[in-house]
Amino acid sequence: MKIPEKRRIEIRNLIQQEKSVSVEKIAKLFDISPITVRRDLEKLHERGLISKVHGGAIYKDALASEPVFMNRINLFKEEKNRIALEAAKRINDGDSIIIESGRTCQSLVKYLVNKNSLKIATAGFSIAIELLNLLNMGKDFEISICGGILRAGSSIYVGPHAVNFFNSINVDKSFIGAVAISIKKGLSTATQFDAELSRAIVDSGREIILLTDSSKFGTESYINFMPLTDIDEIITDNNLDKEYAAKIKELGIKLTLV
Repeated sequence: MKIPEKRRIEIRNLIQQEKSVSVEKIAKLFDISPITVRRDLEKLHERGLISKVHGGAIYKDALASEPVFMNRINLFKEEKNRIALEAAKRINDGDSIIIESGRTCQSLVKYLVNKNSLKIATAGFSIAIELLNLLNMGKDFEISICGGILRAGSSIYVGPHAVNFFNSINVDKSFIGAVAISIKKGLSTATQFDAELSRAIVDSGREIILLTDSSKFGTESYINFMPLTDIDEIITDNNLDKEYAAKIKELGIKLTLV
């Protein structure tokens, strides 16, 4: 096993060379666990050598010319598609659902083309655009957008109007994404706006299904908004750490790896 400091230097050099690298790729190249990768990235981030993004890291100098959001979208693209395809199997004709926001949830939309008579609500502006494309194809969907304060970059609606909308509806299933997931502290997110929105979406659903790639596990963000035990099922990729998977199952949560 490499000395940690030497390994971190090599990881930093890799990120410098490739500009953006996922946790999964680093773990495979250096034969270490995703949790160890995140610890190394945190050390490098603290020194100002790289910038952490969800699912990986980008080289510090790349920030000036390449938006962080676009780097984040391109990480774990294949995993997100597999997760979304599996999630679509949970949706029956005639269901009412919420598709929250984020890239993994957005990937779910294209797998709804063979579904019928759905009622769909969303907080994601980009998700709404893709749903509109399905309407234009003749799908018999009823689409609702919560409205509110549209945040640049993440393309989601937040604020009191958005929260009030979700508090006013009841759906069969809420499909939610995640910024950070911890066994101890549950799901957490970056702002109070995000936390209030996500809580309202969870409260609206009779069944809560979390769609997230494995890089989000073992991380924490600023505000905790719900315990893991509020989730009925987690669908994630098969790179999830085995110990973490066992802890999730111990909580009585259905875990599906794809």
